[in-house]
Amino acid sequence: MEIQPTFAQTITLGIPNPSSITFNDADPDLTPSLAANSTVTLSIRVRNNGGNNWRLTHLAAGDLSSSIPISNISWTVTPQPPFVNGLMSKSVAQIAAQGVGNVNPAQTGTFTFRIVNLWSYNTGNFSVVTTFTLSAP
Repeated sequence: MEIQPTFAQTITLGIPNPSSITFNDADPDLTPSLAANSTVTLSIRVRNNGGNNWRLTHLAAGDLSSSIPISNISWTVTPQPPFVNGLMSKSVAQIAAQGVGNVNPAQTGTFTFRIVNLWSYNTGNFSVVTTFTLSAP
């Protein structure tokens, strides 16, 4: 009789650091796109996943305001792969990383968020909650 050990699949999503970002004000004629005040780092780890797919998605809870659609914010990320550049959405979770098998040891992605800078935006301070979700079947 041969005994084969079974290990549970585990996925780990590290909390984004920092947990919030801001965009400074600038003249849209001179600065058509604004980078956030800092980058965001996030770690993922997938173990005992065999040859199964895994995916990291990102979804916003809404727009920043009635004049600032969330789709005006994009991100670039390194390293690629497994991370991928994207455009924020409030209706469809966007792929931020994906792969097959394991990510072990953990891999850290560095996200740079940018917003299209337009004169049509209302003035003020706005915020929205966004959610990263790591999943594997």
